[in-house]
Amino acid sequence: MRFFIREMAKRIKAVKCPQCGSTRAKELRPDYYKCSSCQTEFFIDSDDININHKYENPLNKINVKHALISISVIVGCFIFISIVRSVLSPKTFYNQPPSVTVAEEKTDKSVVVWNKIVEFRGFANANGEGMILIIGARATKKDYSTYEDETPSYGIYRATDSSEVAIKPIRNIDNINFTDIIKTKLFENGKIYVIINNKRLFVFDTGRYELDEVQFQSLNLPELAKGVFEIRFEPEEGDGFKVINELGKELYYFPIINKVYTAEGYYAARGMKLPNAKKRVGFLFSAKSDDFPDEKIQLIKYYYWWQIGYPVYQPGFRWDKDFGGSGIFTDRSPYRKVLILPYIREKSRMISFSDFTPNRDYISGHVLAYNDQEVLIAFKPTLSGNTIVQILDAATAEIKWTIPADMPYIISDDAVVLKDGYLFTKHEKSWLLNTKNKKGKLIEWHLD
Repeated sequence: MRFFIREMAKRIKAVKCPQCGSTRAKELRPDYYKCSSCQTEFFIDSDDININHKYENPLNKINVKHALISISVIVGCFIFISIVRSVLSPKTFYNQPPSVTVAEEKTDKSVVVWNKIVEFRGFANANGEGMILIIGARATKKDYSTYEDETPSYGIYRATDSSEVAIKPIRNIDNINFTDIIKTKLFENGKIYVIINNKRLFVFDTGRYELDEVQFQSLNLPELAKGVFEIRFEPEEGDGFKVINELGKELYYFPIINKVYTAEGYYAARGMKLPNAKKRVGFLFSAKSDDFPDEKIQLIKYYYWWQIGYPVYQPGFRWDKDFGGSGIFTDRSPYRKVLILPYIREKSRMISFSDFTPNRDYISGHVLAYNDQEVLIAFKPTLSGNTIVQILDAATAEIKWTIPADMPYIISDDAVVLKDGYLFTKHEKSWLLNTKNKKGKLIEWHLD
C-alpha cells in the first residue's frame, strides 16, 4: 500500500525544487534529487508530505563577496564623511572658537623678559671663551608697558653668538632699580666681584656661573664681624676694597689673601717686600710732561715684583725733575731729568723699564690689554689722524696686526684676555677680537 501511494505521488505531483521552484531536477537515487537550475540537493519523504533539501548554491559565494564590498563601501563613505566634517568643523586646531583663541593669544603674550639691565660686562670662562654677564631684573611682560612678578636676576651669554647659557635669580635681593648703583670688577683670581649700592658684596664664579653674597661675619676677620656700612672698589689698582665698618672705621679688605688693613697699614703695605714674589711684565704709555713738553710720549715696558692678591702701587711714567730726597727746593735747585721718580719706582716694586718702541710717534696712547705674548694698544699718531688699534709682539715690539680702519669696534677699560684674543664690552655692546683668524665681531645686544 505504501508503495502505491509513493508511486501515485510521483506521477500526480511534479517534483519542484524547494529553493528556486524549478521542475528541472535530476534524480540521484531513490527519492533524492538535484536541481539542475540552482544545484540544490533535496529528497522527498515516503508520505510526500515534506521535501527536505541541502542548500549548496555557488551564488552563495558571490552574494558574500557582494556583501563584503557593500560593507566596505559604507565604511569608506562613513570615514570620508567624518574626515570632511572634521576639516570643516569650527572646532579644529586652525579654527578654534573665539573664546579659546583669545585665551591662547593672551597666554602667548605673557613672556618673561629683561625689563632692567643695570650691569653688562665681559669675562672669560674656565675654557678661556668670551662670555657676557648681565645683572638686572626680569619680569613677566603682559603687554607693551605692563610688567609683573619682577625678579632680580643675572644671566650668562656667549659673546660669539649671543646665545643664552644660564639665567638665575639673585638670592636675598628683593628688587633692583635703574637708580641702583651696581659696579663690577674682574680680579686676578678670575672671579668678578659685584657691589650693589655700596652696601652689599657678591662674588661671581666664572667657572660655575654662580653669584653668591659675601657674608662678612663668616670671614674670620674681627674688623668686619660687626658688619659693613659701606664698601667700594678703592683704590682702582689692585684687588681690594675700601670699607667703612659699622663702627665707622676705615679699612681695606683684600679677599684673595683674606686680609684687612687699616688705612695706615694699607699705604705702607703697597711698597713692602712680598713673601713669595714673582717677576712680572707690564706695559704703559707715558704721560705728557709739563717740565719737558718737547719730550715724546713713549710706550714703556717694565718689570716689577708681584704676588696675587696683595696691595699694589700703579706706576706712572712722565719726564720730571728730580730734586733729590730733601723735599726742599727752588727753581734754581739742581735736579735730574727722570722718566719715573725714585719713590714711585720703589713703591711700585719696579725692577727695570725701557722704551719699547723708540722709533715711533704717539700723540696719545692707551694699553688695552697684554700678556706674555702680545700687547694690544690704541693710539693716535697725529692730531688729525684716526685712532689705530694694533697688536705688538710682547718680546720684539714687532707689529703683528693692525685692525683695519673699516672694522667696527669699541674700546673700553675692562678688556678681557681670552685664549684666542680679547673681549671688550660697553653700553650693551661687545667687541670680540680673534687674533688667531684676525677677525672682529661687534654685537649690539637686544635681549628678549
